[in-house]
Amino acid sequence: MEGCHYEVFLSFRGPDTRMGFTDHLYTRLTDAGVRTYRDDEELCVGEEIGPDLLKAIEQSKIFMPIFSKSYTSSRWCLKELAQMVECRKRKGQIIMPIFYHVEPSELRDQTGGYGEALLVHENEKRVDDKTIREWRAALKEVGGLKGWNIENVANRHEGLLVKQVVTSILNELKKAYLVVSDFLVGVEDYVKEVLRMIGTGTDDAKIVGIHGMGGIGKTTLAKLVYNKLLPDFVDCCFLADVRETLHLKGIEQLQTQLISDLSKQEHPIIKGMDEGIKTIEERFSSKKVLILLDDVDEKSQLIALLGRQGCFGPRSRILITTRNAIVLREFKVKLTYLVDFLDPEKSLKLFSKYVFRRDHPPIEKMKRCREIVEIAQGLPLMLEVMGSTLSIYGQKEEMWDDYLEKWKNSQIKSIRSKLMITYEALDQSQRQIFLDIACLFDGYDKSTMIYMWRDCGLCPMEGLEVLELMSLIKIREDNKLWMHDQLKDLGREIVSQESGGELDKQSRLWNHMDTLKILLREKYHFAVEGFAKLPNLRFLRVVNHRYHGKYRSFSQASLVLHNMITSPMDLLRSKQQLLPSLRWLSWCDFCRQTLKLRNFSLCNLVILDFSRSVITHDWNGWRHIKRAKKLKVLDLSKCLCLTKTPDFSGLLMLERLILKDCVKLTEVDSSIGQLKHLVLLNLCYCSNLHYLPKELGGLPSLTELLLDNSGIQEIPDWCDMENLENRIVQISTSAKAGDSLNCLNSMLTLSLDRTLITHLPDSIGALTNLECLSLKGCYQIKKFPYSIKELRSLTKLDLSHLDIDLPDSMESLENLKALKLCLSERGDVSSLPKFPESLTSLAFLSLRQIPFPDLSNLANLKLLMLFIATWNEIPSPSDLVWIGTLSKLEVLTLGYPRMTNLPLELGGLPHLKTLQLFNCFALECISRIPSSVTKLHIGGCRSLTTLGISNLKNLSELYVFDSPVEDLYGHELSYNPVEWKTSKDNGADSRHKFMQMVFKQHGLEPYGHPYCNCAIEYLY
Repeated sequence: MEGCHYEVFLSFRGPDTRMGFTDHLYTRLTDAGVRTYRDDEELCVGEEIGPDLLKAIEQSKIFMPIFSKSYTSSRWCLKELAQMVECRKRKGQIIMPIFYHVEPSELRDQTGGYGEALLVHENEKRVDDKTIREWRAALKEVGGLKGWNIENVANRHEGLLVKQVVTSILNELKKAYLVVSDFLVGVEDYVKEVLRMIGTGTDDAKIVGIHGMGGIGKTTLAKLVYNKLLPDFVDCCFLADVRETLHLKGIEQLQTQLISDLSKQEHPIIKGMDEGIKTIEERFSSKKVLILLDDVDEKSQLIALLGRQGCFGPRSRILITTRNAIVLREFKVKLTYLVDFLDPEKSLKLFSKYVFRRDHPPIEKMKRCREIVEIAQGLPLMLEVMGSTLSIYGQKEEMWDDYLEKWKNSQIKSIRSKLMITYEALDQSQRQIFLDIACLFDGYDKSTMIYMWRDCGLCPMEGLEVLELMSLIKIREDNKLWMHDQLKDLGREIVSQESGGELDKQSRLWNHMDTLKILLREKYHFAVEGFAKLPNLRFLRVVNHRYHGKYRSFSQASLVLHNMITSPMDLLRSKQQLLPSLRWLSWCDFCRQTLKLRNFSLCNLVILDFSRSVITHDWNGWRHIKRAKKLKVLDLSKCLCLTKTPDFSGLLMLERLILKDCVKLTEVDSSIGQLKHLVLLNLCYCSNLHYLPKELGGLPSLTELLLDNSGIQEIPDWCDMENLENRIVQISTSAKAGDSLNCLNSMLTLSLDRTLITHLPDSIGALTNLECLSLKGCYQIKKFPYSIKELRSLTKLDLSHLDIDLPDSMESLENLKALKLCLSERGDVSSLPKFPESLTSLAFLSLRQIPFPDLSNLANLKLLMLFIATWNEIPSPSDLVWIGTLSKLEVLTLGYPRMTNLPLELGGLPHLKTLQLFNCFALECISRIPSSVTKLHIGGCRSLTTLGISNLKNLSELYVFDSPVEDLYGHELSYNPVEWKTSKDNGADSRHKFMQMVFKQHGLEPYGHPYCNCAIEYLY
């Protein structure tokens, strides 16, 4: 358990049992060697209940309240009991009640003397109402627990009862509860999730793998789950630091410990791994066991400790923690849980616990605390190290400034050693990819990066998968790479150490000033000699900036693989063909007078980025670029002088062509038809491009055609389009009713955002593989064709920023998961059809009067937004009665000006975490909110004066805007003054940011969104 100093805490009413039953029990326990706390002996006479007693309760493993006749007449006893129940919920300690001439029903129902005593406390106002409610809840909970009733012991023999109690306690204490930190934040939900994965009532053995980055909290989580499971097991074993123990003592030592722990007797030292495997498989194949293997890093370790098939008896539970999820996959572990980083608020809370021993920092320290927490980026180990350091050395104000500056600019040694373990497990190719990302490519698009790494022979698909499975990187939803700052610092430190600190020998340069020292001859001029020294350069990024009509160039990053050339002869040869190993050249805002491309060797170039450059289609440099026979990616976005695309005839391997924001572009050269490998063509925001060449119809590999916000007016008659094997095609055009889309029946994504299209063709139903359809901002579309029902693969449908009459066939979209529907005040939609049961996310907003939809069939909904900005009709209480059927709902956002009361059914939503109420102008009282809610946001509820949140024990966010809440009954906000202060900030900027956050949460674009603007205006 969490830092337990005492094993048993006795709570009793002195006059009833001190000299009799309690004394006998205390003596027998201490004689048996059980560390027992008896409060009237441990505290000084006359001392009020305070920190010492509360600490004793916190640090005990087992609570034993002895309920005698006058127990509840003592405020002291009731306060102890409430604290025990709170600790049981928070830390998992055990309560073993003894009912001494009192029936358990008196506690549960608070009848008889117990009920009378509580009334006395209540009537005499000895404590506040909140405390009375806590006492009643504690009595009810403990009254339902299994314990001992002296009335059920033969002849009411107290000596026999004492013997039974001591025996049970000794058996319970044999179970080795694992010690974890007292400072835990946000892990309760993780524990519940892992326990849910394990399940109950199943006879089969379960193996669960818990993986994540070093220092993320895997061991803490596994220990908490282990402690929760422990009461159901007799045979259990915890092996700490398997990886390190194996290196120091060998696998045989671990096998011996496992066998000894599970058999409860010393086992002779195992002589060899095979002997250990055989012993484990033979002795425990039918035994129900609980095992935790901490920090495993190889499959062979699991085989040695769990047998070849994880050979343990029915109902066994095995927990494994590892940095490397590949190990779990190799051992065929089906149940895995990734421990993720803490969000900013939980990070702040954890940091505050270490520094201030409270949930929130003092207001005067808030700004600095947030700066420090931001450095940690949600890594619990780093928050612990920084928080513990400041708790010891941060008493002086200037020390905070020193440590903040230090942590911003250097890595913490204790963190580095943990992260280095994972890096050392990588092979050479994976290390190169890791160092590339750490030094340069955090935030870059994964698909583009793969082209360079593959051409360098680095096996990028496997490498990225390994890095992700080992929690060294994340691949975000937008396909961008992400790496924690501590890992980036580690990678850069490794690169610096490899070169011995010598810049000329460094394999990667990320500081542009360092790069300029090598490349520039004079202050603002690049030198051939600088490039000639870098024959192994594979990535170069240069960004030019204009000052007073002139170019000032600086390099943001360059990548070098080996030492620079120093031999004069080698230097002379290199001058003739610069950068022969270059794979990626990114020269943004390229000035064609800066360098002569004919001096560069482009034979290995696969990515060329000339975005924001002053170049035209007839620029002489294009004939040199055609020498780049391996070129895969060409980025010409924001080339404002480009009126026509260049001739592509020499770039036959091109796969991605990006012309986004070329606002003067009027023509795409017909040579584009020769690009048989082209996968992506991006012409978004090319506002002067009205037509596409017919040759596009002959591109067999085209998967993404992006034309959003372009000037395209029609799609040509691509007679060969039926041969396309498209997987993702996004088209923005002015389609006409009756147009055929039969040729695109392999399409997965169709995006027509912000175009002047007036109809969807009836043949849209032929797109049977379509998964995503977006019509955002297509104001001229008024009706869906009935054939929409054929889109049975559709999972996402975005109808925001438009008015559209939906057909009854909508219910046939059996795989639809996310629907966004926004109706303006100008439209004439009067009702909504029944939505498919498969929906998990629904955002419905209307600026006009429309009946509240009945969503009772959407039992799978997790996110729901209902915003109806109208004053015309007072809703009936039955309008939202269906909300009680949404048992899986996690986020609910409601906005209805005339709603006077929240539906009572809202209180029955067991998984609701976030409740947001906006512009409910008539709402006066909120008295019942599900206890599961952790975030409560209220804005523009101008009549709201009463808010009951006494049951929200896990509330972490409370924001109130423009809502005169006068009575927060049953709840004091003094424990969290920072959040309350923030919530009363009525600044316009705060309102805007908050509403934008709400809209983003539901997948809606907040900026310029009429509904978001409307919501904000109502808040003023």
